[in-house]
Amino acid sequence: MIWTAGRRKWAKLRGRFAAMRHVMSSTPGLIGSDYATREQAWEMLEGLFSPFAHGLTAAAIAIIAWYNWYADGSLASMAAVAIASATFSLRFIFNRRILRRGPDALVSHWVRLFVASSFIAAVGWGSSLSILIFTTGHPAVFAVFALISAPVQGASARAYAMPGTVIVHISIVLGMVGVAATVFGIAVAIPLVLLYLWYQIGFIFELVALRTKMLKADHDRRALLSEVTRYNADLAVVNARLQTFALTDGLTGVGNRRDFDEKLGLCVRDQPACAAPLALLLIDVDHFKRFNDTYGHLAGDECLKQVAATIRRVGRPDDFTARYGGEEFALILPETTREDALLLAEQVRQAVDSIDFRPLPDIGAPLTVSIGVGVAAAGATIQPQDLVEAADSALYLAKQRGRNCVMDGAVERQSIRLPA
Repeated sequence: MIWTAGRRKWAKLRGRFAAMRHVMSSTPGLIGSDYATREQAWEMLEGLFSPFAHGLTAAAIAIIAWYNWYADGSLASMAAVAIASATFSLRFIFNRRILRRGPDALVSHWVRLFVASSFIAAVGWGSSLSILIFTTGHPAVFAVFALISAPVQGASARAYAMPGTVIVHISIVLGMVGVAATVFGIAVAIPLVLLYLWYQIGFIFELVALRTKMLKADHDRRALLSEVTRYNADLAVVNARLQTFALTDGLTGVGNRRDFDEKLGLCVRDQPACAAPLALLLIDVDHFKRFNDTYGHLAGDECLKQVAATIRRVGRPDDFTARYGGEEFALILPETTREDALLLAEQVRQAVDSIDFRPLPDIGAPLTVSIGVGVAAAGATIQPQDLVEAADSALYLAKQRGRNCVMDGAVERQSIRLPA
């Protein structure tokens, strides 16, 4: 049992040393560089270059130096004030520069500057505090030892960004102070300094672990948000395609009945404010059942495809073609007079009559269509079924007249106002 417990403690200690090596290896870079954004990197650097703790430490050194001059008439501590002031001024200058950096500033450049300035600051604080130890008498020397923790704690508090550099920084400060205190006659200074340094390193480990978790959590959140955004964009594309499929006739590729009803409803709704008539063509393939029975369903399907393509080709860019049902098609003609609607209907009839079915075997009979035209006058207030009934009445009349012709039955519809 004792042997097992000892092995566990040794394994835990090795884990701590491994963690320490990992922290030290990050000296040239920022913690969480794999997760942090550019904005977060600049935020960490601005925190590292903050002069607040330096200013407080320099002020405390100046107070002790003033006390030594006031109590003992000694100006020896002023050297510590001069070094502390220079160290603070350097950090203040760097802080102002990083806050005024340009848009082309490089994070790596400022990381290198911090490493260099941190080394200079460590030597500066270590020197000024060592001078205070030598130039301050009892009991004020206890204030000096209390003051030593200020730059160390200030550095440790910002170690979440660059722990390796900060550990080197506080090691230099504590090392110089420990040597000075030992020379001054305090034999336990070195062991106490080592214990304090070990405590600070443990504190830094906790900060680094917490900061790394926060950065990774934020990185995962941003990655998840990006993934959700991408999925939503893909879903929008799929929904648009499904919407297109839902409104498209699967055989002919033109609008289906549902799409026709929606388009006609929109046109009729806007018609009272429109300054031009609205026309509708209902187009029926003549004797399609006989054609289907004679040449087969595959030929019938090809027939419907050709008719739909022809209607769409003859129609204008703003016209809407749909398969109304079975072998019947519809063509909505916005802002179209009765004369233009009849002319376009005749063009459709002739174009269908000219379709070349010779590539299909055993088809020799020409294909024709009957077309009914309905027209709603400019500014008319009607219902969609009124315009459909007008065109349907004209289509019925065209079939009665022998098919393969264009008829206008809108004149007989009292609900439709026709232009003069």
